[in-house]
Amino acid sequence: MKNFAFALAALTCAALGQAPTPVTMKNVKLEKILPAIIGTPEFTVTQTVQKRSLPQKWMEIEVEFAIEGVEIVDELTFKFDVLINGKLFPGEVTLVNIPKGKERYTVMYISPRNLDRITAGKQLTASMIENVWVTITKQGQALAAMSIKDKTGRLPVPNAQQFQGMLLPKSETPFSVLWTDRYEAVKTQTR
Repeated sequence: MKNFAFALAALTCAALGQAPTPVTMKNVKLEKILPAIIGTPEFTVTQTVQKRSLPQKWMEIEVEFAIEGVEIVDELTFKFDVLINGKLFPGEVTLVNIPKGKERYTVMYISPRNLDRITAGKQLTASMIENVWVTITKQGQALAAMSIKDKTGRLPVPNAQQFQGMLLPKSETPFSVLWTDRYEAVKTQTR
């Protein structure tokens, strides 16, 4: 139903010959960055061989944001930078067809295997997470920025050793089928 409303709004604008309203810094607000340690979801399947594994811990980074003053935003990119134990883990996700309103969400994850590598096999604790930065961009222009230690977005991301590929979008995790109505649609990657 949500997608139908987006398509209808886009068609209405196109039919009326209206150009989309440009999105600026005043239209996009970062509200919260919520890092959490969560367990692997467990599913029961039938008609297959049962395989057991020990549930492990994932790092989830949920971002709450708001869109104001425009009915729909066609695309926004969320750049994440996570600093753990002095090492920087960047990643990004691009959202599409985001409607106006508060309580809009996106999320990224770090897998249990990557957490083991990051922490040298120790259990991740809140004190190991030094900071998380999120920057929202549209066509390369920064619209909003925030970190868990600085809500103004002025605290710069440090020049630390970077490790690419550690942050995963929801679609590449066992959480992909969960909470689909909570999170905004992600642009599909063409390979």
